[in-house]
Amino acid sequence: MSHVRSRLHRGDLVAIDDYRCSAPHGRGRDEEVSPAWAVVLPRRGAFVRRDRAGRHVADPTRVVLFAAGETYTVDHPAEGGDRCTVLGFAEPVLRAADVPFDRRVVAGSAAVHLAHRALLGAVRSADAVRIDESALALLAAVALGGRAPDRGASENARYLAAEAEAVLATAFRERVTVAGLADRVGVSPFHLCRTFRSVTGDTIHGRLTDLRLRAALEDLPRRGRRLSELALEVGFSSHSHFTAAFRRRYGRVPSSLTGSSG
Repeated sequence: MSHVRSRLHRGDLVAIDDYRCSAPHGRGRDEEVSPAWAVVLPRRGAFVRRDRAGRHVADPTRVVLFAAGETYTVDHPAEGGDRCTVLGFAEPVLRAADVPFDRRVVAGSAAVHLAHRALLGAVRSADAVRIDESALALLAAVALGGRAPDRGASENARYLAAEAEAVLATAFRERVTVAGLADRVGVSPFHLCRTFRSVTGDTIHGRLTDLRLRAALEDLPRRGRRLSELALEVGFSSHSHFTAAFRRRYGRVPSSLTGSSG
């Protein structure tokens, strides 16, 4: 079996699943249909969703939105698959929140990432009220945050940006350079930087830092105080560089979150 879906919680407002996919690297061949409206938050790995609106890269800095009845295929840009939290809300809740499902993939903000972590902690507590409140707080952060892609970008520009996103999503722990990334996607560094920012609303450096910080946020509960080791593993040059970037992004130092639920 290439995927395992485990139910974490089911209540009147939201159902929460842990989804782990071990599909091999390659392009998906089988078309899938979304059985329900879903808000999907990648935790590890990456995948590429193809649908009638185009090609969308999903990594732990993104939020993926599936409309009920929508058809799509899923590719994996590297080995290792992915792990996601899947939230299925009651339709009245989604209507009230005004979630932008037409965008398919939106950027996850610091508020979204921290709300996701708080939700996982609430699930571990098994307190239904806390879970509902945490899920609704996360949904509000998703609805309010995120940048829409540039709808005026050409198909070639969107394809180039997606290619670069896929490389970053799988190589962020390594030493990444703009020249090296441009070489991998077959364009000049100038064209890559201009196109990436125009299409995604991010700089390459910003996306790379976000990927590293999300990986660190995911691993913090299991790392105790070994923060220097974690900093190097996710691609930062030093403990101090990691701590400064983490504080700017999440408004607190990483040591304040070690060992907590999530």
